[in-house]
Amino acid sequence: MEQSKRRSLLGWIGLLLVAAATLVALALGIRALALLVGQSVEAINYPYQLNYGEGPLLDQSLRIARGAALYSLDVPPYTITNYPPLFAALQAPWQETYGIAFFYGRIISLASVIVSVLAMTGLVRALTKSWLAGLVSGALLAAVPYLFHWSALARVDNLALALSLAGLFCVAQGRDNRWGVFLGALLIALSAATRQSYLLAAPLAAFVFLLMTVGAYRAFYFVVWLGLLILLPFAVALVWTEGGIWFHLVTANTNALSSVSIEKYAAEIALTMPVLLGMGLLFLLFGWIRKGPRSAWALAAPYVVGGIVSALTIAKVGSDVNYLFELCAALCVLGGVFSAALGRIPVLRVVAVLGLAFQVVTMQTLSELTYAPIIAERLAQRAEMDVLAALVRDETGVILADDAMGLLALSNRPVLFQPFEFTQLESDGVWDESDFVARLERGAYPVVILHTPYRNPRLRFERWTPEMLRIINDNFRVAAQYAEHTVYRYAAG
Repeated sequence: MEQSKRRSLLGWIGLLLVAAATLVALALGIRALALLVGQSVEAINYPYQLNYGEGPLLDQSLRIARGAALYSLDVPPYTITNYPPLFAALQAPWQETYGIAFFYGRIISLASVIVSVLAMTGLVRALTKSWLAGLVSGALLAAVPYLFHWSALARVDNLALALSLAGLFCVAQGRDNRWGVFLGALLIALSAATRQSYLLAAPLAAFVFLLMTVGAYRAFYFVVWLGLLILLPFAVALVWTEGGIWFHLVTANTNALSSVSIEKYAAEIALTMPVLLGMGLLFLLFGWIRKGPRSAWALAAPYVVGGIVSALTIAKVGSDVNYLFELCAALCVLGGVFSAALGRIPVLRVVAVLGLAFQVVTMQTLSELTYAPIIAERLAQRAEMDVLAALVRDETGVILADDAMGLLALSNRPVLFQPFEFTQLESDGVWDESDFVARLERGAYPVVILHTPYRNPRLRFERWTPEMLRIINDNFRVAAQYAEHTVYRYAAG
């Protein structure tokens, strides 16, 4: 009897220690989320673009509101719609009430991050039956520096991640229920309708999980519904756009590859998330050996594989940290389920949770030192951007721009040329620039605005071909410089 009481007391002490360690991780995660929300609120109150991709997306939402085509094969205008239409379509209704602005796209991004954290918590809780493990994974996701950076932007990626994680939660929680699996398939299909790359990691994880936990019938039920929800609308769009949607979503996204980005971010992740990587690797081995195929391993392992494949596409020229979202989400899943797998050994679980809490600190430190200054520097340029925006608004001639495409959209001016996309198409031999450069050389575009940030002064060479830059240098003259943007006016002839 005394021995039983002693064991019970030790069990309660162990549980309290685990709960205390989890509270530490949770407090750190809440602090990281507060930092993220603070930056996002500042971005929401900032009226101008913070990123090259925001301008084209705002222009696309304007075209949706007007009923104009997104995936046309006609040129000019020389525009590319890189993503499926869901995110741009969600912004369109706001325009009638609030006018043309970036803030509602950024609100959607911030709300999506919060949904992602909640969905991550629920997903790991469904996999492990432990709220403590779920809270640890949610805290980890809130601290991921790449989500922190991208949460301030009116870009598609946060919405896509939120929908995919919500879909995985529905699959894990409702695996024995057809409606739960159907809802999971619907949400994952919507994530793919936001960003097409989300067709890999989450669908693979859901399929393998269902196959290994509830059997082939439910797994193929998921696949059939996911296929119908994606392929039928895509087939209609393929016919409706006469193949244009394939060109925009697939052909135009096949850029040249470089190993530089992979090496850079692999080193950054290894230095910033070593505990998470180590625990993840241990769980992938330990979970298979000890728990067997019916464990959380069945979802976490394929999710990691899909996340790695998705992350490797950051090798494409012009890619950014948004390509790392699913890999980081998969690592957060692994962190939570690993801590839960140590549930019968409280001392080890406490050590694991405190190690993950330390990981929250290292990730938040990277956010504060490396990624927070990127947005802060853009926000600090408000006064000069006011002047540049007024110049764009008052200009009577046609304007070409890279980052300042956002100012064109804000001024209700059409975006006639997306330089990065067409430079890559020309580099790949898909597009012939001769007609465009002839127009540029004869002054059809009398104003050109180039963004040359001090952080990456060679950025223009990714966004404009050598021939375009030669013509700008020979036929245009610098008229003004504001907020790292140089305004060129046509001066030839």
